[in-house]
Amino acid sequence: MSPRVLPSEPADRLRIREIILHSDLFKPTDADCVDEMFTLALDKPTPDNYRFLSGWLDGTMAGFACYGHESLTCGTWDLFWVCTLPARRGRGVGGALLGEAVRKATNEAGRLMVIYTSGTDAYHSAHRLYQSHQFIRTATVPDYYNVGDDLHIYTRRLGD
Repeated sequence: MSPRVLPSEPADRLRIREIILHSDLFKPTDADCVDEMFTLALDKPTPDNYRFLSGWLDGTMAGFACYGHESLTCGTWDLFWVCTLPARRGRGVGGALLGEAVRKATNEAGRLMVIYTSGTDAYHSAHRLYQSHQFIRTATVPDYYNVGDDLHIYTRRLGD
């Protein structure tokens, strides 16, 4: 069965927190950040606020994405989070979420999407996902997150 991607609803909040906590990538502080972003996105929806998508596979939520327009820019969007449960990886959920975020940003006059991510080996599959969706690593900031944990910045022109 193919993944389905839908706009997240308030009832998805706890499952999104579970997904990030069981991702094998993120910490409780990351889950707190996502929860705060989710609350803001759903309590005060505005065109330039965060947006959340829920990825469903076999009747259960298996992943989520958070993206949004970058304020003070003309048509630049950020992908803040794309996260899938480890047991559901490799089944198209992450790609479906990323593809839908790109599609929605493009439909709202997006011209560029930017992803900031860790350069550690734990994120290798994420890097492959971004590259498979025509994102190019355009910058690296050494030791950004920690010593030995570089920041990789991926970008993609939209609407081309």
